[in-house]
Amino acid sequence: MKLSLLILGALSVRVLCFAQAAQPLSHHKNLIPPQPRDGEGTATTMVPILIYHSIRPYIDSDTTSARRYIATPEQLEAELAYLKENDYASIGFDELVDHIDNGSPLPAKPIILSFDDDWESQYRYGLPLLEKYGFKATFYIWVSAVGKKNHMTWNEIRELTKAGMTLGCHSVTHPYLTLIKGDETLQHEILGAKQIIEAQTGVSVTSFAYPFGQYDERVVAAVRAAGFTSARSTWPGVVHSKEGLFSLTGLLGTETEKSLVGTMAKYLAPDAIRIEGTVNP
Repeated sequence: MKLSLLILGALSVRVLCFAQAAQPLSHHKNLIPPQPRDGEGTATTMVPILIYHSIRPYIDSDTTSARRYIATPEQLEAELAYLKENDYASIGFDELVDHIDNGSPLPAKPIILSFDDDWESQYRYGLPLLEKYGFKATFYIWVSAVGKKNHMTWNEIRELTKAGMTLGCHSVTHPYLTLIKGDETLQHEILGAKQIIEAQTGVSVTSFAYPFGQYDERVVAAVRAAGFTSARSTWPGVVHSKEGLFSLTGLLGTETEKSLVGTMAKYLAPDAIRIEGTVNP
C-alpha cells in the first residue's frame, strides 16, 4: 500500500469502521473490552495514535504472531520520514487531553507516537530515528521488565526523558487487569507502577496503557483513582472524545499490514474531513 494513501487531499477519516473482527486478539470472550466511543460524544477530535512494540530486524525464529509486534528500523524510518515530509507534528497525550477538555489548539496535523513494553530495541533503534526526524513519543513502561533481558534499564529510560520523550505507565507485571480479583493487587499494578516510575525518573506520569488492551469499568475506575488523565487501549481507531479519554484507540502494525501508514490508510476516506481538530458531521 503506497504511503501516499495516508493523506487524501485533506486529512480525513471513516468513523464507522470499528468492526468486531478488529478487536484485540483474545481466545476468551470475557477478555474482550467494551467497544470505545470513538467518533461519538463531545469534543470529538481526530488524532492518529500509532502503537509500536519492538523495533528491530526480523530474525528467522520470529513467528507470524511475533512479527505482529515488530517494526523493523527501516519500516519505522520510512514511516517517520513520510510523516515529516507531510508536515505531521507529534504531540503527547497530555496535549490531546488539554485539547479535548479545554479547547487548547493542536498542530494542523497532529499525531501521537507510542511505544509499549520498554523493549531495549526501542532505545537502540527507535530513539535515534525519533531524534533524526524531530518527533517526540510516549514510552509506556512495564515496570517489572525493566533491566531484564532485551528490556531497557532505568538509566536508559531516564535518557529517554532527557531526550524530550514522555513516559507512560503499562502496569507492574503486565497482567490481564480484568482478571485481578483483589483491589490491593489491582491498585499495586496501576498506582504502584505509576509511583515506581515517577520515583525512578523524577517525572510525572499521566497516561496509562492497558496490558493486552483489556479493561472494564472497575479497571478504568482504578486508573482514574490513581491520578491518570488518559488511558490507551488497542482498539483500532483515530477519533477520540471527552467520554473516551480512558478508552483511547490506536493503530497497530501487523505481519500482513507491515506499515502503520498502510494501516492508517484503511481509516481514511473523503466522507469526513478533519478541520481544526474536529470531525465534520
